[in-house]
Amino acid sequence: MKENKADPKKNNGKNKGWDNLKPAKKGEVRNPKGRPKKEICIPDILRRLLSEPSDFSNNKETNLEVICRVAINQAQKGDKDARSWIADRTEGRAVERVLTQQVLDDIVIE
Repeated sequence: MKENKADPKKNNGKNKGWDNLKPAKKGEVRNPKGRPKKEICIPDILRRLLSEPSDFSNNKETNLEVICRVAINQAQKGDKDARSWIADRTEGRAVERVLTQQVLDDIVIE
C-alpha cells in the first residue's frame, strides 16, 4: 500500500517556498547594504534651482520669487490661469465631494 503523505522538504505548490525560511538570529543583519538611495528626481532638482539667486533680477531674488512675481503680474493683467495657479497654491485646491448612493435589494434567506 502506497502512502500519500507529502514530503515536508518538498514544496507541493501550497507554501510557495516558505518552509525553508528561518528567523534572523539576534544581532544578525540580513540586508547589510540596505535599501539603495533614491536617485535625484525632478522635484528635488526644481527645489534646488528655485532656491538659487535669479539671473533676471537685480535685487538678489530667488528664481521662485521671480516666478511668483511674474504670476502675480499676469494675474493682475487678467490672466485666469495665473489667478487659478495663485489661488491653488495659497488657499489649496477646492475639494470636490461626490455623493453616491447604493440601493441594496433585501436578501431573504430561508
